[in-house]
Amino acid sequence: MTQHTGRQKLPSLGKRKMAPKVKKEAPAPPKVEAKAKALKAKKAVLKGVHSHKKKKIRTSPTFRRPKTLRLRRQPKYPRKSAPRRNKLDHYAIIKFPLTRSRP
Repeated sequence: MTQHTGRQKLPSLGKRKMAPKVKKEAPAPPKVEAKAKALKAKKAVLKGVHSHKKKKIRTSPTFRRPKTLRLRRQPKYPRKSAPRRNKLDHYAIIKFPLTRSRP
């Protein structure tokens, strides 16, 4: 009994020949070409993209309902009783003047 490796040998395609070259038709005027291109793009946009979407893999058999409600905070009292005092007021500036020059 021979061991099976799981690999198949592909059939030989032999010598390949290049496709016959097609002669190019006379190029259309740029305005007509641009209009055709725009119409093609419009058609593609209207049709939309229907690409293959992957299905989400569910790892748990239990379904948990998603919590979607997000309410704003409604505080019962202010967290700061009073605003911070500015320690560098007019009088502090006179006591401790900023003598160095800043660029």
